[in-house]
Amino acid sequence: MTLYELIQDIHALDRELQRYEEKYSLLSEDFYELYISGKLRDENIEEIDDYGSWAAFYRMRQQRRRKYDELKESTLRTLRVSAPESVALRPYAVPVEA
Repeated sequence: MTLYELIQDIHALDRELQRYEEKYSLLSEDFYELYISGKLRDENIEEIDDYGSWAAFYRMRQQRRRKYDELKESTLRTLRVSAPESVALRPYAVPVEA
């Protein structure tokens, strides 16, 4: 995956996480702590489905963020070697599909 694709995925996952955070009035990291510790009620089917999806989106976001950080560091190292005094950021040009 490219940095661009990772950023797109991270933003899409953030939108999903925000939906659950607003629904349950709890930030995802706090929800996930309750989820993995088994402290959430599991009597309502809708809540069980939501919790599973919410946890999956949270884990995916964590994975994408780790991958982004790795790729970013690699990219920055390359940029620093090729341009040690300054780094120019350029807008990403989205490829046009034929």
